[in-house]
Amino acid sequence: MKRVLGSIRRADEKYHMIEDGDKICIGVSGGKDSLLLMEGMKLYQRFSYTKFDVIAVMLDLGLKEQDTGAIEALAERIGMEFYVEKTDIGKVVFEYREERSPCALCAKLRRGALNTFAVNHGCQKVALGHNREDVIETFFMSMLYEGRINTFAPVTYLSRRDVTVIRPLIFLPEKYALSVAKARNLPVLPPNCDIAGSTKREEAKQLVSHICTLVPDFEEKFMHALSTTETYGLWDRMRLKGDESHKR
Repeated sequence: MKRVLGSIRRADEKYHMIEDGDKICIGVSGGKDSLLLMEGMKLYQRFSYTKFDVIAVMLDLGLKEQDTGAIEALAERIGMEFYVEKTDIGKVVFEYREERSPCALCAKLRRGALNTFAVNHGCQKVALGHNREDVIETFFMSMLYEGRINTFAPVTYLSRRDVTVIRPLIFLPEKYALSVAKARNLPVLPPNCDIAGSTKREEAKQLVSHICTLVPDFEEKFMHALSTTETYGLWDRMRLKGDESHKR
């Protein structure tokens, strides 16, 4: 867990994620990253000079029956307050709306349900378990499928809900997440979705994996480029002739 804690500390110190008096709600999917985040944040709470509280919630999407007993046992063992929140998200996405591309709607509804739960339980922040590769894959998904350069931020304030979303694992390589989760025998659940493994994210994952075979340390170089904003060289910073936007 040393690498996990180091990644949380690095993200916290660089982006000021956690403040004294925060109550943070961790979104647990049942995957390796969210379970690592749950255990890592509880350890970080113990060692951090910042005083904060943390709880965790897992959304029941109403798709398949899932046995959360092992996760509840993990939460009890580490002293984490843990909830399972029932929702109708699965029915809305796959039955009522019959979405051909359901991932975007599902993600939006899950975010809304998670943020609502957090606010109702007195939390100012929501923590998500996105790792380093998730950052990179989201960048390529946005560029290739939406035609824009974008990825999620380490810290995002949602003014409509007055809640801040933080991602403490953004510097954690996925290979370490896999090995630590296996070494600690975390109760990882299988994906609770029939289309898991055949999504645009899976395509982006395969692309990033291929690039890594061509470029040594691609992931580290990408994260350095993304976080070193003073060296950005995109067109909006080049004062291109005919572009009057910089004069406004």
